Amino acid sequence: MNQEKNSILRETILIINHNPNSLKRLTHLLTLQGYKVKIAISGKEVIETIHLDLPDLILLEIKMPEMDGYQICECLKKNQLTSNIPVIFISALDGVMDKIKAFSVGGVDYISKPFELIEILARIENQLRLRSLQQQLQQQNSRLQLLLNATHAISEASDFESALEVILAEICQTMSWDFGEAWVPNLEGTMLKFTRGWYASNSKNGKLPPTLKFRQLHQVITFREQSGLLERLWNSQQAEWVEDISQEKDSICISSQMAKEFGIKGALGIPIIEENQVLTILVFADRDSRKPGKNSMELVNAVATQLGGFIQRKKAELALKKAHQDLKIMASLDSLTLVANRGKFDEYFQQQWEQLRLKKQHLSLILGDVDYFKNYNDYYGHPEGDSCLKKVAQAISKFASLPTDLVARYGGEEFAILLPNTTLEEALKKAELIRREVKNLKIPHPCSQVSSYITLSLGVGNVIPSLDLSPEIFLISTDKALYQAKKQGRDCIVAQVKKSIC
Repeated sequence: MNQEKNSILRETILIINHNPNSLKRLTHLLTLQGYKVKIAISGKEVIETIHLDLPDLILLEIKMPEMDGYQICECLKKNQLTSNIPVIFISALDGVMDKIKAFSVGGVDYISKPFELIEILARIENQLRLRSLQQQLQQQNSRLQLLLNATHAISEASDFESALEVILAEICQTMSWDFGEAWVPNLEGTMLKFTRGWYASNSKNGKLPPTLKFRQLHQVITFREQSGLLERLWNSQQAEWVEDISQEKDSICISSQMAKEFGIKGALGIPIIEENQVLTILVFADRDSRKPGKNSMELVNAVATQLGGFIQRKKAELALKKAHQDLKIMASLDSLTLVANRGKFDEYFQQQWEQLRLKKQHLSLILGDVDYFKNYNDYYGHPEGDSCLKKVAQAISKFASLPTDLVARYGGEEFAILLPNTTLEEALKKAELIRREVKNLKIPHPCSQVSSYITLSLGVGNVIPSLDLSPEIFLISTDKALYQAKKQGRDCIVAQVKKSIC
């Protein structure tokens, strides 16, 4: 797959696993994707040799001889050389406590067996992207630290907005300019827009009213509608001095009216560039039309460069945050049906159990199983079976109407619908709507013994959580209701209190 990827080796991935079949399968998969693969079959081997050629990511099996995966991960995290290498656990262990322990010892992700190859690749690529962003962030921070030392006031800025204010004020005061403003570009589709940022007024000798100081205004313009200094700065990516801003045609920055009202003449526009991209445009103006000298320009450019690095760092932080959020979402979804996975269900179920126990409110659970699904898979094949499960999941999701409702793939062809603050009667009505909706999909099922179409059997449970009842007992009770629905002929609903609808 992808000859282009094979031509240049990508990152190095270390697989720690003593199972020959797993090693062979994972090595083949990753090699096809162009990764450089290393293997280790014991924790001792890893500890003794990993420093010789540090990998970019580690896939770690929990069940290992001598040292298990948890112990190996703990050792790696205690070593300064390996502490930042992301570790993804792969294991047949699927309990909540197993996953909690994996994350507590330093794992960044957990993949349960059996797994989908596409899922492993997606999770690996996400972790490698996170690692790359972290490394970029570290490099940018090092460069920024050197630059920020030049201007102490800017180094204390807590965010982008306050940094802009500091820069505008510092430059105005240092250069004895009367006015400054910032324009922050935002690309939306094919239309380029600028949003006006912050005014800063030097107000020397009372020439400008103090009300102009750090006024935050928002104004959106487009180059399709406006032309002038901003557009020239954007296109040229070069600083420009304007002797008389009041004579600028169609210029939106430092408007002609303001220039005439306060006697502003000369204006200096400075685009802040990083990797050939305009990040911000600063415009400074003064009642004097004299062009700034070489030393003044060098000072302004140095501060502009500093701000460029600051912006890039913020962008990297936002990208890293988004990548974390995306990974968290991906880790909670079933990759086939795109509803919640079993791990997310278990976590959410425990949360809701505790909350509703304290509030003494109802918790309902519907467990649904696709009738004779094995026969369907045998007849049509697994691709059609996957398509069927997707349609069933979509049909069920229509009835998760409240923000607190959760639809999850509970097992192979089994789904769970968790309904907080829902009575048994309400849950039974919803279960019947789900049953009908799935049947109305009219997915042909010639091998079913109950209908010519795909159907669901459903078990419904309801409880007000208390200390006298464990959540596990409630799950077992609801699962028994589902079993009774199957026993009674399928394509029907049975409640845990022996109440049934067929």
